[in-house]
Amino acid sequence: MSQSGWTASPASGILGLVQSVPKKDIMPAVSLVWTGGAMQDRIWRPSARRRLRVDEFPSRERITSVALEPRVSAVVVVRHMKLAGRAPLELCLRSVIAEPMIEDVVIVDHVNAPEISSALRALQADRRDVKVIAAPPNASSGAAANLGAQHARGRWLLFIDPNVVVQRGAIDRMAAAGDEAQSPCIVGGRLTDLEGRERRAARVGALNSFSAIAVAMDLPAIVPKRTRNHAPSRFSAVSGAFMAIPRRDFEALNGFDEAFKTDCADLDLCRRATAAGGAVLFHPAAAGVQFAHIADGGRKRAQGLARFAARSARTRPEKLFAAVAEPALATLLALKRLIAGRPPPPR
Repeated sequence: MSQSGWTASPASGILGLVQSVPKKDIMPAVSLVWTGGAMQDRIWRPSARRRLRVDEFPSRERITSVALEPRVSAVVVVRHMKLAGRAPLELCLRSVIAEPMIEDVVIVDHVNAPEISSALRALQADRRDVKVIAAPPNASSGAAANLGAQHARGRWLLFIDPNVVVQRGAIDRMAAAGDEAQSPCIVGGRLTDLEGRERRAARVGALNSFSAIAVAMDLPAIVPKRTRNHAPSRFSAVSGAFMAIPRRDFEALNGFDEAFKTDCADLDLCRRATAAGGAVLFHPAAAGVQFAHIADGGRKRAQGLARFAARSARTRPEKLFAAVAEPALATLLALKRLIAGRPPPPR
């Protein structure tokens, strides 16, 4: 089997590969390829026309390996990924490695298919700026992200989902906006789908217990007019799928709450940053493309939303709602799936 001039034997399995691409291309590369044969961890050998095996940024990679404190560390939590989902992951890693501001990449391997884990280890062996950390099987998504942050060395931490492809220059814009903001600071970027439609990557208005209902029902947020000029604006929360925060601020906030099994750990972090007198910014000019993904089961999502409601409760009505939030939100999520034509997930 061959791909873009690279050749491999039928028994190659899934391989992590970094290949040379022109400087004008937005992404250099990592390639995760399944040939259907036995799994072996080794680097592909190029065809006669492509003898270069190193990537397009060798000098940056070597400098990073000895840098005391990289500018930005990307933390990518790869969680419960099957072989069929490798394509978005491949594009995500390409875009992250191509971003000049990112000099340190930490990939958290969390209960993935053996072929995916093998490919990630092969990538780590091939690049000095990539580190792969295995998370315990029972770790929550917040715990896995915290584990990645512990192994990151950058002044800024970029948390990015494995189905998000970063647009060149986005990280530079996010860091520049955060450098001028009040600490603790969190900066989120704009996410679109493959058709260019904007995803809900930020929320306005004060966060409280009832915000869990808006999140559960995907109610649209009102975007301030000033975001149309591509300048960063204050929001109440941004998505953890594409979020940057100074490492010192992340540590001061004690990271993500690991009790959130899946959803809403990002909302909780934004709420705590605002409560500490900091700023949560949304930068519309810092963009990324997010592939569609299958959400976690309604029960786990309801748990995260209910915990957020409990953590945010201040008034008596909020506390009363928090007491019944989990079953109420689970019912709302089930109705939403039913109306959308999807049966509720098995309990």
